[in-house]
Amino acid sequence: MWDDIELLTSDDTGSGCLSIGSGEEHGTTLYQVDTLVKISSEKASFSPKLHACSSSDGFVIVVDQSVTLFDNICRSLQLHLQFDTKVDVVGLCQGGEFLLVGERSGNLHLIHVTSNQTLLTNAFVQQAPDENQCTYQDLIIEEGGAKDGKYHVFLLTYNGLFCIMDLQLTQIQEAIEKKDFIAAKEGTGDFVLSKWELDPENKVAMVKNFIDSDMIKGAKKIQLADNLLFILDTMNVLSLWDIYTLIPVWNWPCTHFEDFILTTEADSSSSVTWEGVINLKLIALTTSSNQMRNLMVYSLPTMTLLYSLEVSAVSSLVRMGISSDTIYLLEGIYENDHKSPEGSVSMIVLRCLTEALPENRLSRLLHKHKFTEAENFAISFGLDVELVYKVKSNDLLERMALCSVGTHGPTVWQQLVDEAKESLCKIQDDQFVVDYCLKAQWPTFETTQEMLNYAKVRLLKKEDKIPTTFSNGLTEVLKARAKLATFYGAFGPQKFSGNSWIEFLKNEDILKDIYLQLKEGNLFCAQFLWLRHRADFESRFNVNMLDSLLSSISTSIPMRALCLWLQSDVIPFVKRILPEGQGILAKWLEQAARNLELTDKANWPENGLEVAQVFFTSENPDSLGLISSCHCISLKDCENTEEICHLRELVNNLQELIKLYRKYNCKLALSEFEKENTTTIVFRMLDKVLAPELIPSILEKYVKLYMKEYNLEEEPLLLLYIKDMLERYSCKSASLFETSWESKAMAIIGCLSDTDIPSEFFNLQGDEALQRVLYLLQIRPIDYSSRMLFLVATSSVSPFTVGQLTFAYRRRALHCLLCLADRETIESLFKKPYEEVKCFLKCITFLAAFEMLNIPLTYESFHNSPKEGMIKGLWKNHSHEPMAVRLVTELSLEYKVYDTQLWSGLLQKLLGFNMISYLRNVLTAISNIHSLWQIPYFGRAWQRVSQIPLISASCPLNPTQLLACRESLVVLLECPVSMDLDMIGVAKQFSQLELPAFALACLLLMPHSDKRDQQLQNFLGWCNPEVILQQIDEHMNTGQLAGFACQVKGFILNHIINKKQFGILANTKYFPLLKLQVISTQKVKELVDYLVNNDSLDEASLLIMEYLKQCGKAVPLDITPCDLVKVRRAYRTREITFTS
Repeated sequence: MWDDIELLTSDDTGSGCLSIGSGEEHGTTLYQVDTLVKISSEKASFSPKLHACSSSDGFVIVVDQSVTLFDNICRSLQLHLQFDTKVDVVGLCQGGEFLLVGERSGNLHLIHVTSNQTLLTNAFVQQAPDENQCTYQDLIIEEGGAKDGKYHVFLLTYNGLFCIMDLQLTQIQEAIEKKDFIAAKEGTGDFVLSKWELDPENKVAMVKNFIDSDMIKGAKKIQLADNLLFILDTMNVLSLWDIYTLIPVWNWPCTHFEDFILTTEADSSSSVTWEGVINLKLIALTTSSNQMRNLMVYSLPTMTLLYSLEVSAVSSLVRMGISSDTIYLLEGIYENDHKSPEGSVSMIVLRCLTEALPENRLSRLLHKHKFTEAENFAISFGLDVELVYKVKSNDLLERMALCSVGTHGPTVWQQLVDEAKESLCKIQDDQFVVDYCLKAQWPTFETTQEMLNYAKVRLLKKEDKIPTTFSNGLTEVLKARAKLATFYGAFGPQKFSGNSWIEFLKNEDILKDIYLQLKEGNLFCAQFLWLRHRADFESRFNVNMLDSLLSSISTSIPMRALCLWLQSDVIPFVKRILPEGQGILAKWLEQAARNLELTDKANWPENGLEVAQVFFTSENPDSLGLISSCHCISLKDCENTEEICHLRELVNNLQELIKLYRKYNCKLALSEFEKENTTTIVFRMLDKVLAPELIPSILEKYVKLYMKEYNLEEEPLLLLYIKDMLERYSCKSASLFETSWESKAMAIIGCLSDTDIPSEFFNLQGDEALQRVLYLLQIRPIDYSSRMLFLVATSSVSPFTVGQLTFAYRRRALHCLLCLADRETIESLFKKPYEEVKCFLKCITFLAAFEMLNIPLTYESFHNSPKEGMIKGLWKNHSHEPMAVRLVTELSLEYKVYDTQLWSGLLQKLLGFNMISYLRNVLTAISNIHSLWQIPYFGRAWQRVSQIPLISASCPLNPTQLLACRESLVVLLECPVSMDLDMIGVAKQFSQLELPAFALACLLLMPHSDKRDQQLQNFLGWCNPEVILQQIDEHMNTGQLAGFACQVKGFILNHIINKKQFGILANTKYFPLLKLQVISTQKVKELVDYLVNNDSLDEASLLIMEYLKQCGKAVPLDITPCDLVKVRRAYRTREITFTS
């Protein structure tokens, strides 16, 4: 029984389970196919009888004995009926109030819909002799011309045509509204029943007055369009007749029609005439050779095929008004989605076909993610097939994002990656491809690197590999590749995921990542992030950021490693970028040094000195040359702040304290020491001596040496100490017999050469060096010197001789003035703010350089000239002179002129003039100017700077050469386009200099590829892992290399573990490192097996205990090493078996 009825929403239409796309489409016109209704039966049927009609009154669907009535858009169910035999025809009229149903038995029913009352049941004809033949072939209901509620019913039967004229449905409706069902069933009113029959000899139709005669023998279906009558006969031939003469005017014997309907784009069928048949479309069901059916749309009268769609063998067109431009189709769906007509039908669906633009159909196919079908469709209709590839790529983008969180295996995401690559190769829009490669959550580090390289190659091919106009797209790709290299060096590929990569790429504030890593104690990671990206934030770095940086440093970070980073990187950076931040740094270092007296007492006070002095022993900030003097002035302004003076004092105190500790064996707390002077320290040294008999030896061994070092007069000072004891102890003695201090005093007196003598100790002199300084200061008043320097700096004429003053003289005078005088004096002389005076120094520094190039400029002309035009003019006329090239470089940096053509030439010239040291500083200065990365000479300059020191070095390396090699590796790590450098060439140079650890670092910086893997395999085949670990310890574990050193160390240890070559590091100091690595990589079993096989049960047991401790698992204290190993190995075996 077909009683399971489901109305589908727009989101459900066309779902794959309903086989929307099962058939092939052809033609020049396009229809959108939707599924509106699904009707199912518990018991499948071999070939159910389908029939339906549609009008503005409603929608009726017939499946075998079931009749279902919907509203006219199939959004609500209004009536469902079951009949005794199959239903052949149905029809609606009177605004959907009445339903006519013709059964296979011959019964015709008139049913009132609202009340569900059957008003009339009459058997007009007997059932057709063949049970598979329809008794009623067709039903047409037409309202009378008077519009008075009278209807005409035309019934085409298997043996004739019945006409019921003037059916009084309005009166019946009124009777029903009055609940007079008796009157309603009588069907009051005049009606005429007539039967028509075709004369086979004369080919004319005649009116018969009797019911049981044959008429139009063989007619299967008719459709009336004004004066045109379409007839489908039992031979499946469709013909067109004139209604008035009943003469056939057209037929199509070549096509095997199963069913047909007519549609038109006109407003109503009344406009259709023979001349207007060109407005009609013939919708037909035809039978194909495989017994499947085809839905065909023809234009009349030429019968040009506009559209075809293969449908099920169990299909039926829905009868509807001619003016409708929508096609409805009932289609049977076979069980198990079989296409064969021999299958049983378990479901009936109502399809709605609406003529649509190709673009709309393509859009729907893309919305349903039917990309193969959409691609073929776009090609067939000449649409934008690239749109298909873009939408498919974006769909894959979302699916890869899901895979990246680890919910799918490698097989799934690899398939997605391969599909994405295939789609991107078909897309011509380079910007789309670039954006896609940048925002995709590629599931692995290697894939991400590959796709970013692909995007770069695409753009370079577009610009013929040597770009003349530099694109933003290429800049973005290069930035992403630089960040990917940073991710690799900071976190390693093992921590890579699509989500973590996109978050890292989108994070424009790399400082936040540095803060986070410092808080978590990951100093090496923070170091590497700082080294790679400090240029990105240096222009906006301020005191608040410095505060945040210092407060982020975890106490778990080893102070020695931290100091090396601060010394080599952070402090020079602050001095160069943020001179006013030096006080903050000094204050933090002072407090950190003082804290060590409590937190690391075993290494005190040397550890405190090491922290405190890094500020003063740090490298000088790199300067570019011409304007370095201006920078020195900025440093001078901030170097004598209260915080720095306190730190300098702390360094001095700690140095003295260390002497006391180590040289004079006197241990004082720092707070005590800071209250003392050299005299009182002698007192404290003597205070520490508890036994008087030790006084002579202590005096000789320590105290006299101290007094001699500090030029203290021995005997007066010792007498003063005796006096001090007298004052301190004589009044505090608890007993007359407490005389230990007296014994000490007597022991000291016994060591004096003249016992009859500072209490008359001391003739205090004044400081001779200080006197000399005061004398020199009094020779010339400071205001005189300042005024003289001011006159030289600001005048073009010499105040001493007749003649012009060069800008070089003026620059020196101003520099001296800024160094000697304080801020207030300078501002009073210039009547300008101090910062403007420093700007004036910059200007005359540049003017001095112009002067040396014989280019006459005044201060006013330089100050007022547009700087970019001046720079390009200088470059055009003087690019052949090294000094001019240097001047153009510094002017461009100072005034932020970053024209790519200009810089391409500048880098080329700097390389050509072999200005390598200077070029190193220039590259650092422009490393945050992303638009310059795509200049070919940008990468070449970094390569050259990294390799020049290696070319001049030779084995064995002296300390200077070793430092230069370390700097070369730092250059490679800093380089934002490191993926483009010839790392193999640099690695070979490092290998030749017997620095395999440095060579391995270079190979690890290479982009992931088969070539990289081959190089690494070759390298690992001959290198000595112990030597590499030793070089990492000695040359890479500190300063700027420390961050990436972790990756190099991890790689070589993992290689040993994977190859199970544990013996290489056995009995070396690096074996503990190996143990930590196997624990962190969850490969403890392999090392345990090795240790057991080598009779090292105790070592194996310790390893297992360390591992279990890290996993949070308790170990019984009384278990023997042998038993622990056995238990763990057995447990591990069960784990492996269970996992398998």
